[in-house]
Amino acid sequence: MVDKSKRNFFRRVSSPFKSFLFPPYYSSKESFIKCIECETKDCLNACKEKIIYIEENFPIIKFGQNGCTLCDECALACPYEVLSIKNKKNKLDAQMIINPSKCLAWNQTICFSCQDICEESAIIYNGTFNPAIDLEKCTGCGFCISVCPNNAIEIKIL
Repeated sequence: MVDKSKRNFFRRVSSPFKSFLFPPYYSSKESFIKCIECETKDCLNACKEKIIYIEENFPIIKFGQNGCTLCDECALACPYEVLSIKNKKNKLDAQMIINPSKCLAWNQTICFSCQDICEESAIIYNGTFNPAIDLEKCTGCGFCISVCPNNAIEIKIL
């Protein structure tokens, strides 16, 4: 029988932050520890798009009805400066991926929902079908997720 304590010795210690998508205004993920002390959660209330949620005491982004406009409001509202304008990134730590098996356009149905809402023109079609995301242009804002009728756009958190 294998001693489980020896096996566990070599396992990687996982970070509590790895699976969350954070607002793009932080210097390091470790700085979110300060959020545990925050009682006001002003970042949540400051978000006009209502995509910031508190999960395990951390402000995270969840796309549903809207996306991130990079408006700076959550950073301006943060009393602990975990989110700060000086740390603003021009892209979220996410990569959008189109799942061809779910995508209407990839399955020979005309649909331009994701392309129409993309302000960065990051979604490119090969003719009428087969959309692809230009990763150089995509900011990871998530607006394409909210309009996709088949939930074909998935998020890879970087």
